[in-house]
Amino acid sequence: MVVIFLVAAGCVPMQTRAIGEPPPTVVPESEPEPEPRVAASPPAVNTGGQLVAAAPPPSGEAVLRPAPSSPAPSTSAAMPPSPAGPTHRPVEPPRATKPAPPRTPAPPADPDVVGRYRVLQQFGDGFIAEVLVVNTSRRDRDWTVTVRFPDNVGRLYAAWVEGAPQATVRRSGREYVFTSSVPVGARSSVPLRFHFERHGRGTTPQHCLANGAPCDLD
Repeated sequence: MVVIFLVAAGCVPMQTRAIGEPPPTVVPESEPEPEPRVAASPPAVNTGGQLVAAAPPPSGEAVLRPAPSSPAPSTSAAMPPSPAGPTHRPVEPPRATKPAPPRTPAPPADPDVVGRYRVLQQFGDGFIAEVLVVNTSRRDRDWTVTVRFPDNVGRLYAAWVEGAPQATVRRSGREYVFTSSVPVGARSSVPLRFHFERHGRGTTPQHCLANGAPCDLD
């Protein structure tokens, strides 16, 4: 009685279907999609030793973006330009020159021994000259006589000490050095004589020294 009354009153809708028709399919209502949650702080991204935080996109989803890679350092550093300097040219080796004949160092001058040069005899191709070695001191003295003649005077034929033991002679180029074998006595003298070849007329030595002091030229 009650059901008939509700239906008659129109409170309960009635659906009618034909006999044998399957019941309608009930589609459940879709549940609302949950809103995405945005991380409080974007996660950090490791980019080879450097941490970079990715900014969230407008949609609210967190997206990881790699940090821009830095250019790799160059293995070869650029060298600074060298300052302009003078151009160096190769040094040429010195040219070989003919060595000069060794010079005999003269002994220190002895004021007590002097030499006196003079020419004793001249002939066509030679001459005989003398250096008188004089000792002005009160004791015996050794002596050395050095003579050098110009190019017109040639070879030495002979040399001797008149009336005394003979001296020794040593040649260095065109220079002749005579050294006593025994001292000359105090306040006395000995004559040193020599015979030279000559071409022309010159007989004066370029230099004459007695114990380092210049000779008196006659």
